[in-house]
Amino acid sequence: MPNNKKLSSLLSRYQRLIQISLDLASKLDLDILLMEIVRAAADIADAEEASILLYDPIKEELYFQVATNIDSTLVRGMVVPLHNSIAGWIARKREPIIIDNPQEDERHFRHVDNTTKMTSRSILGVPLVTKDKMIGVLEAINKKEGDFTPEDQEVLMALGAQAAVAIENSRLFQQSDLIGEFVHEIRTPLSSLNAATHLLEHPRASQDQKEKMMGVLNTEIERLAEMSTSFLDLSRLESGRSQFKIEKFDMGELLRGCYDLIEKEALEKSLTVFVDIPQDLPLVRGDRAKLKQALLNLLNNAIKYNKEGGQITLRAAVSLEEKDFLVEISDTGVGIEKKHLTLIFEKFYRVPEHSDKVEGTGLGLSVVKQIITGHRGRISVESEVGKGTTFTIHLPLL
Repeated sequence: MPNNKKLSSLLSRYQRLIQISLDLASKLDLDILLMEIVRAAADIADAEEASILLYDPIKEELYFQVATNIDSTLVRGMVVPLHNSIAGWIARKREPIIIDNPQEDERHFRHVDNTTKMTSRSILGVPLVTKDKMIGVLEAINKKEGDFTPEDQEVLMALGAQAAVAIENSRLFQQSDLIGEFVHEIRTPLSSLNAATHLLEHPRASQDQKEKMMGVLNTEIERLAEMSTSFLDLSRLESGRSQFKIEKFDMGELLRGCYDLIEKEALEKSLTVFVDIPQDLPLVRGDRAKLKQALLNLLNNAIKYNKEGGQITLRAAVSLEEKDFLVEISDTGVGIEKKHLTLIFEKFYRVPEHSDKVEGTGLGLSVVKQIITGHRGRISVESEVGKGTTFTIHLPLL
């Protein structure tokens, strides 16, 4: 009778796994997909937590990407060594493992427990592999009752096989979609470069025409370089290959540093920059370099789309009600019509009224949004034509 009960439970879990697999196949957004996988892993393994570590083949290391019931900002991007870690052992051996007391295992990477303030009592880990390609490691942590069993391992291995295929398909879909858009967008600067080159080669071209064409060449080459850099940033962020190096840091200090970097350019355009950053702001946890990239992008936009002699306001505050750290960047520039506000964060989208007047790639705000959402934050925008625009970043407090 116990065997029949055990068989019935296993069959029930496999039926649940079939439903999960069908659901995973329909998910193309990588972040949503990864969260679905860890929730499913915790469910079918009857575990308190589950997490996914993705593998970086270039650096040959694992890094946390998503976890259930754990603040992702604590662990996302945390590097886990291939050696001296249980996850590393799984990735190197490409074999599943059950460990009933990780604290006594010399391979246990204690930095994760120390960071999350969570004790790992038991671990079931399986490799994520598709077509002999290492994708990462899926771990179920802390069995709710008793110990992890071979049946748990069998079911999690089946989920891992489906998950690896789904992750790779999501990456390929996003990459092909992005490449298609990128190829479409570079046609315009390439056409300009082609036309300028032909005119420079023309024997009847005047010196004045040649100088103008040299200016066009320089502008379009810079545009292509900027587009390529933004494209690579966005591609890595969307595919989950861009690692977030999480640390505690002083956001006030970072904001003042960003102001120092844009001050000269603002003065050249006769812009006045108001800085409202309290001295007693709490520390935040995040990837300092990536948040700096996002802030500078918004500040540079505030300069580019501003009026001569206009104003920029850089403000930081804490919303205790929402438990958010707020950063506002406002300008008194040309503004954006309401119908464009829902589109400006899309890849390659540029407001038609501004695209001929201000240089840009249409990728900057997409990168900003990916960075902010990667920190479990959000970004909003308000604007009025002729009066200016305000971007507000919300980041969770520690």
